[in-house]
Amino acid sequence: MKRKDFLTRMRNRRRGDQLELRTSEQRRAIDWRTLRVELPASGEETATQALAVGSVEMFDGGIRLRPTQPCWVRGYRLWGDDAGVSRAEFQYRPVEEGAAPPPGSTAIGTDEVWEPQRS
Repeated sequence: MKRKDFLTRMRNRRRGDQLELRTSEQRRAIDWRTLRVELPASGEETATQALAVGSVEMFDGGIRLRPTQPCWVRGYRLWGDDAGVSRAEFQYRPVEEGAAPPPGSTAIGTDEVWEPQRS
């Protein structure tokens, strides 16, 4: 008997000769979205990028988020790569109005401006 046949027979014995139907993986309806951007160099114009929750302005010292709907923000990080280009990243998630944010995140209402603290 081949090993493959033996394993199939043992699996069927454990399951009672019934096939176990696989269910598809269920994901959350809304996940955190990560945005990584390249910041303009010193002296360059600010750049704007549209998001699902509003827009983000990028300037040489960081970013500024201008949401058009309530959202949560977390995980802001600012760094420079080996080529000397400044980069920033953060995560955002659209939410219902008045929802309490989880620990470590900031709730931003409609038409509020979020600019992370510089460290």
